[in-house]
Amino acid sequence: MRPREPLSLNALLLVPALALAAFACVAVAARHVALATAATVTLVLLPVVFRLWTRTWYRGLVLRGLGVFVLGMNAPLLLAGALSHGRVGCSEGGCPKLYLLGVLVSPVVGALSSVVYWLVGRPPV
Repeated sequence: MRPREPLSLNALLLVPALALAAFACVAVAARHVALATAATVTLVLLPVVFRLWTRTWYRGLVLRGLGVFVLGMNAPLLLAGALSHGRVGCSEGGCPKLYLLGVLVSPVVGALSSVVYWLVGRPPV
C-alpha cells in the first residue's frame, strides 16, 4: 500500500475561493451590492495574502493574472448574450434582465479566474 500524499495548500484554498465566488454570485443575484463587493474583495485578497506568505512572486504574474481576469470577465457576458439571443422574443431587447445578470456576475467570475491562476499558476520556463 502506497503512503498517501499530503494535500497541497492550493487545493485547500480552492474550496474557500469557490465558496466565496458562489456567495458573491448569490449576493449579486439578490441585489446585495455590499455583500457581493465584500465577497469579491475577499476572493481577490485570499490568493494575494497566500502568495505573499508562502511563495515568491515571479515577473509577469500580476500582469498575467490581470489578463486572466479580463478573459474570465468576458465569459459571463458572452454566455448571457448567447442565451438571450437563443430565446424567442429577445432579439428586439426583450431580455434586459439576462444581460444585466451577466454584467453583474462578470467581475466575480473574472476575480475567480485570476484567483485560480494565482493559486495554481507556474512560472514560465
